[in-house]
Amino acid sequence: MLTRRQFGLGTLGVAGASLAAPFTRDASAQTKTVRVGMIQPMSGSYAAYAQEGQPAFQYVIDKINAAGGVKSMGGAKIEILLADDTSQPARTAAEARRLITEEKVSLITGTILSGQMLALTPVLDELSMPALSIWAGGSRSDWLWTLGFSYDRGYAHSMTECVKWLRDVKGYKLKTVMPAYSNYEAGQQTNKFLVEKLKANGFEIVGEAPLDTKAQDQTTAMIRIRGQKPDLVMGLVTPRDGLLMHQARFNLNYHDSLFVGGTGGYTDLSLWRDLGDDIGKKVLTRNLFGMTGFSPAMKLDSVQAIVRELRDVAKLRDIGQAAIQAAQAARMIHRTLEVAGSPEPKAIADAFRKVEIPFGDPDLYLAKPKGLKFAADRMLEDGSAMFIQWNEKKEQEVVFPDRFASAQPRPRG
Repeated sequence: MLTRRQFGLGTLGVAGASLAAPFTRDASAQTKTVRVGMIQPMSGSYAAYAQEGQPAFQYVIDKINAAGGVKSMGGAKIEILLADDTSQPARTAAEARRLITEEKVSLITGTILSGQMLALTPVLDELSMPALSIWAGGSRSDWLWTLGFSYDRGYAHSMTECVKWLRDVKGYKLKTVMPAYSNYEAGQQTNKFLVEKLKANGFEIVGEAPLDTKAQDQTTAMIRIRGQKPDLVMGLVTPRDGLLMHQARFNLNYHDSLFVGGTGGYTDLSLWRDLGDDIGKKVLTRNLFGMTGFSPAMKLDSVQAIVRELRDVAKLRDIGQAAIQAAQAARMIHRTLEVAGSPEPKAIADAFRKVEIPFGDPDLYLAKPKGLKFAADRMLEDGSAMFIQWNEKKEQEVVFPDRFASAQPRPRG
């Protein structure tokens, strides 16, 4: 279903779509709005990403429009046309085609996880339409850019650097590793690079436990892990799979291994609420480090500012990584449109190659010491991440790297 939202128009509220001037791709005409198609998994297995992220995205777009819109296009407002793909990649492609051919959008965006990215690629290539993914770990299209962690220099590199630091600097006795990852494109690709990097740094791989993304329980995978008793369990885990994995760990009372992974399955702020206090205190606070691009505890003024604003002004309940990634996407889209100076898709694609949000900028919401800039592969040049631990107050503490740290890692136990 497509929901049209016309943002801004002088207030931070939602105005009727009928107030919008007709869209035009004629650069010589005065552009009143720039249409952006947003494809989100508002329902289905990946809904946690969209349900947390969409309100933050909408709030930032409202604010941009209220502040004058896209000034390089004469103050054009950003009009969002929202479609629910129900977490089904085939529907992602169908909705994209409709938004491009019928609604005449200038840009596609949305959560767009790796599975959706693969399905979307042929449509973008065929119709020459630029797209910004909030989460995909890879890009198979010359028309798609992403704010997600790359499989290699993002997820795999960051997780390897963290466990090397725990072993070599903090004295953790870590040798054997058993990968446990959500068994879809991003999890599989990350695992491939992670295994290579771990082996190159002296770690021993002892089997693996792929997590069935359609399973209702992850006890079988946890029994496999318990049988091996590795020093480390590592991998990319979705929020839903993480929830089931932590429940299984609690039910089996298994705490022998150190769990290190990313992102939502280890760091989503909704985890504690969904697991409940008993499981949260027993599992999340014990032998677990989560990879993330954002944490409320990170030491960065621009992050603290957006968290306060989303909490106190937007009145959002959940302000985790999904909300911050979405807010960052809204800022990146605005910056890109300003650079483009035109609603033409080709101009927007060229702008993605030039746009940058440097470290220290008030619009930088992610832990990227080198700022936000796209590399030749259309992934972020800076693929680094932070790692957090949970405390019994249901709060996150950043432990790595030192630049953003708010606490020391707790000893295993």
